[in-house]
Amino acid sequence: MRLFHPVLVLYTLLLVASPAQAQEKQYALSNFDVTVQVRGDGHYAVNESIVYDFQRGHFSRAYRSVVQAEAGAVRSVQVTSPDTPVDSVRVGEHDGTPQMRWAFPDRTAPAQFDVRYVLERAIYERGGRNVVELDVMADGAVVPTRDVDVRVVLPPAFDLRRDQVTLDPAGRVEREAERLVATFHQDRVAEGDDYSVEVTFPKRVEGEFLPTGTQIVFGLFLVLLGGAAGGIAAWSWRGPRPDVTARRPPSDLDLPMAVALLRKGDGWAFLAVLLDLARRGHVTLRHDREDQALGSKERVHLDGHPDRADLTEGEQRFVDELRAYDTLDDFWDDTSSFRSDEMSERRDEVYDRGWMRSHAGRSNLLLGVALAAIFGGFVAIATGDSAVRFYLLFSGIGGSLGGFIAATRRYTWTPEGARRAMALRSFLNHEKAEVDRLRETDPARAAERLVASLPWLILHDEVSTSWIEETSDALDAADAAPELPDGFVSAVADREASGAAAAALLPVVGVMGTIESSTAAGATGTAGGAGAAGGGAGAAGAA
Repeated sequence: MRLFHPVLVLYTLLLVASPAQAQEKQYALSNFDVTVQVRGDGHYAVNESIVYDFQRGHFSRAYRSVVQAEAGAVRSVQVTSPDTPVDSVRVGEHDGTPQMRWAFPDRTAPAQFDVRYVLERAIYERGGRNVVELDVMADGAVVPTRDVDVRVVLPPAFDLRRDQVTLDPAGRVEREAERLVATFHQDRVAEGDDYSVEVTFPKRVEGEFLPTGTQIVFGLFLVLLGGAAGGIAAWSWRGPRPDVTARRPPSDLDLPMAVALLRKGDGWAFLAVLLDLARRGHVTLRHDREDQALGSKERVHLDGHPDRADLTEGEQRFVDELRAYDTLDDFWDDTSSFRSDEMSERRDEVYDRGWMRSHAGRSNLLLGVALAAIFGGFVAIATGDSAVRFYLLFSGIGGSLGGFIAATRRYTWTPEGARRAMALRSFLNHEKAEVDRLRETDPARAAERLVASLPWLILHDEVSTSWIEETSDALDAADAAPELPDGFVSAVADREASGAAAAALLPVVGVMGTIESSTAAGATGTAGGAGAAGGGAGAAGAA
């Protein structure tokens, strides 16, 4: 992969037949000669001679697209042929790419076309050397091509010795009338094959910058260095992590406060409260399948019957809001503002109690530095080509990456907050391990323990719909159904005798699926001429 060099690909002559003849065309390229005169100012005078061996069909028009360096231009275009008149030569654009087009009388016999033009500012430099690269068949030969000869003529002003010129692939360097001439030969380029040549020599003229492999590796090192610095900063700012063992959640943490302390999304707080209310009998979750035109749809219906004496103020507001909706989907679609306001109060309470500390100012500053670094890097490379600017670009990318990583540490626990958070995580790990253990020995008890601890357990990072469904699957083979609270009802279990035990968990799975899906939704590139300076000719083709 090349970076920051002129992308120069001289695509092929495409010979166009009339529609009636299009089904019978066949040809090959019997000779392909390219000569590039490199000038002292970095421009290239290109002379291409291509012999088409027309074997079947009529041909009357041709064009070639030239994708050249942004700063360069194609000019002084001439197209001639010793075998047929050529007219209507013009240079235009197609899809933003310069094209040379010409026409000739219908022809079925072989014909030679000579194409001449000047390509401006095409040379580039790499590692203190100038490079002329010719992609003779850049995208692969469209048809078999025979007898390919490429000549790159270097001017006397470059004052080079033969041993200073390097060729790839192997070729010859000879001196002709005070000029060094690099020559390459290829007997045949099979259809679909690429063919390119490269001539390098000590720098003699300013050109587009192309980094060496070593420079690219060092640039990537700068990116990794910046990212690592940001990672180290984020790690060092993570706050205390005490080792705490607990078998129950901290007594001064309710479910919404726990969600705020663990920095989980608002949806998980309301999912936890909803499941807790169902477990305690204040809400009934009734799972059902409704037949629709395109199949059935899973729904969780809501029935609220609260006992105000057993509800906190926040739970009472939640139940009152819940009673206005028939299904969980309806509630979830219409109450985003209500949920956001409720959780904003809980997060403020976490800060007020001194359990968390905000570093928003520091994070915003780091984000600003990251944006400035990446912008500065691109400005550096846009204003010129050099190794220094190349390193500035990658340093900017690395600094930006590190800044973004470090800026993610917007909040940290205080020692008191960390103690509660670690106790909560210890409790969650214990409960999950117990459900996993019981699933293997007593699936019914596993389901009962799952539902009993689920309001808290869903705060565990590894608890998901699929994990709960594993318990449901284990129940299919169980002899007894679990005894679940009355707040969990499955109409599917009532209608289907088989799988009733597993169906008892369907309300839980339906609730989890609704929240997980909404959370995920919110988060979530001929006959050709020779080119120069990072390019060359495209493949040959005829229509």
